[in-house]
Amino acid sequence: PNRRRGDGHRGGLLVEKCKFLQESGCKGLCLHQCKLPAQQFFRDELGLALTVSPNFETQECQWSFGEEPLEPNDDPSFPKGCLVGCESRRQVAEMGGGK
Repeated sequence: PNRRRGDGHRGGLLVEKCKFLQESGCKGLCLHQCKLPAQQFFRDELGLALTVSPNFETQECQWSFGEEPLEPNDDPSFPKGCLVGCESRRQVAEMGGGK
């Protein structure tokens, strides 16, 4: 459905259930394989600013077209630590990488 951007203007899209986030359950994969590449593609290839704002609790994702994204260090959608129940974290720990 169409939604307003974070600044209240028209030009947003709400992905009500992100299949990528649902299937991976991994914040890092979401951010580095979807959010950042999507923002870069829209900027570099289409000349359009895009802010992708995932909500890890509801598994929704707000896409705000024409809105400049924050730098990763300033972006509140980069929460600290892993998500509860993150399978990737468990798998890395089982392989010995989580020590």
